Amino acid sequence: MVNIITIAGTKYMVDVGFGGNGATSPLPLEPNTIHERIPPGNMRLLHSSIPQHTDPTQRLWLYQARESDTSEWQTQYCFTETEFLPCDYEMMNFWTIQSRTSIFTQAILVAKMVMEDGRLVGTVTMFNGEAKRKVRKEIEERKCCASEEERVRVLREWFGVVLTAEERRGINGLVTELKG
Repeated sequence: MVNIITIAGTKYMVDVGFGGNGATSPLPLEPNTIHERIPPGNMRLLHSSIPQHTDPTQRLWLYQARESDTSEWQTQYCFTETEFLPCDYEMMNFWTIQSRTSIFTQAILVAKMVMEDGRLVGTVTMFNGEAKRKVRKEIEERKCCASEEERVRVLREWFGVVLTAEERRGINGLVTELKG
């Protein structure tokens, strides 16, 4: 899900929840304009069809990112300018939190951006039980959690996420529970 906002007649894509490869600032809906991401990475939007389309004249916005000027562009996701209503979001969110094929029911994902002197320089991420702090594309620190107790501590110390006792019990019996 992205938000499209209009400021002074210019439309921008704003993505506040995609994670480490996501857009790190609002992007004007202008195809092929390259913007800085986490250095030395870049990001851009294309207005194009995708291979899955049966009508090749159909166009979507494709958000792409790359690690450096010499890396290949990787399409992260695509979106339309169609307006969605609250009932649409309810259904999309229901699927996201209920479907057995959704990554959000199969994994724990957490991301936080690292700033230095007002500039974005890296990310802190957690995928299941592995947490990493990457600054300027170098992994500075890594922690592999073997138990829920360790993961709860890393969530608090690395991300500032403090879980209540009830929230800590909420993972019991799920596929994402660390059993160590």
